[in-house]
Amino acid sequence: MRTIHFAAVLLSVAVLAVAACGEDDGAASGAGPGAAATSKADEPGAAAPGEAEKQEELSYTYNAMNRRDPFKTYFDELSQNEQADQSNLTELQKIDLDKLHLVAVVVGTATPMAMVEDSAGRGHTVKIGTLIGKRLGQVKHIRRGEIVVQEEFRDFTGKRIPQLKELKLEEPPTAAPK
Repeated sequence: MRTIHFAAVLLSVAVLAVAACGEDDGAASGAGPGAAATSKADEPGAAAPGEAEKQEELSYTYNAMNRRDPFKTYFDELSQNEQADQSNLTELQKIDLDKLHLVAVVVGTATPMAMVEDSAGRGHTVKIGTLIGKRLGQVKHIRRGEIVVQEEFRDFTGKRIPQLKELKLEEPPTAAPK
């Protein structure tokens, strides 16, 4: 008698499980007791469940405009930007500051000026504010016998560090009296 009672309980549990699965399918499709049996796929303009997933996958596109490449280092991008700016450089900015020699200085006027000579022997006039040298140099002071140029270097983090360099007027060698 117990085995019959146990079998009846198992059978009722199985029936309830099947009925519960059937209700979930009906609830997902919008059908329930007393409701109209329509599904989302039957509505005009609605996509089938498989197509909706495909549309969600295709709806996102990556736009790399104005974003840096994550596989390039920060310093690669800095060097690319500096190389792109090479076309806008003046002739003095293409020459290293160590290859320039101070030839003449004019002070005591409203706008002091100086003349530097490159390794090819060409002279260039400079004023305060003139851009000079390959390392973002700029003439800061023109004094008697020298000019002061501020250059910028980059440290390992990419931070710009200003440094002052002086170009001094070379004195002509004096002849020894005989």
